[in-house]
Amino acid sequence: MLQVHERHRTTTTLDASPIQIDLNENGSTGTIPLPSRPESWQKRISSMGWLTTSIVHDLRNPLGTVFAGAEMLMQLDPASTQTKRLAANIHRAAGRMRELLADLAAVSCGNRLTLEICRVRDVIIAASEAALPAAEKQSVQILTDVPDDLGMPLERSRIERVFFNLITNALDAMPHGGKISIGARKADNCALIAVEDTGPGIPRGIRGRLFEPFVTAGKDHGLGLGLALARQTVLDHGGDMWTEPAPGARFVMRLPLTRVSAAASNGTS
Repeated sequence: MLQVHERHRTTTTLDASPIQIDLNENGSTGTIPLPSRPESWQKRISSMGWLTTSIVHDLRNPLGTVFAGAEMLMQLDPASTQTKRLAANIHRAAGRMRELLADLAAVSCGNRLTLEICRVRDVIIAASEAALPAAEKQSVQILTDVPDDLGMPLERSRIERVFFNLITNALDAMPHGGKISIGARKADNCALIAVEDTGPGIPRGIRGRLFEPFVTAGKDHGLGLGLALARQTVLDHGGDMWTEPAPGARFVMRLPLTRVSAAASNGTS
């Protein structure tokens, strides 16, 4: 069975870590230029308010039925091991969907973050384990190189879904196997975290608009909201997310090690 592999910072493979970043005065080097908060991008995020309200309202009840049904199946004594395992997967997926709906509602309402001190490695491992069934099926390895002592104030569920989104995007790009490398290091008063895969990379036609809502490529039923919401989550934490040139796709995020105002960090009022 595929496992999430952790590579310790003290190993000789550290130089091959996905984190090879030198910050300049703008916070990144060799990145594909992305304005911190372009006005049109902000307007498109704001225009999602009516859509998210409708989605949350319409999906809560049927999702609650799925969640409760999976819970009942898990508690059936005569059920086979395979049935209980499938029920547990449904229950877990429904729980993640319910949390995502709560996040969508929070974004549309402008709710404040509820932060707690989290170990980044724990958050990344949790996201990786949630993606393991698909990774296992596709023969994709998930490799991590994250210090044990790297902690910061986060709204854990939202940041975990940022990593889950990046991992599942990488899996979509590698249906026949590959590797996903996740590395992190401290840089002054922030952490730099990179997620890189060995897939075909980001299509040239959407590179400059990758974090805009409704921009997608390579997914038959993709809405193009995942990366937009992921970057918005990082911005809400006072950080940022961008891409860097690589053989596959490479996403880098910067997160502050101490609590800061997201508005001050991103130059907004």
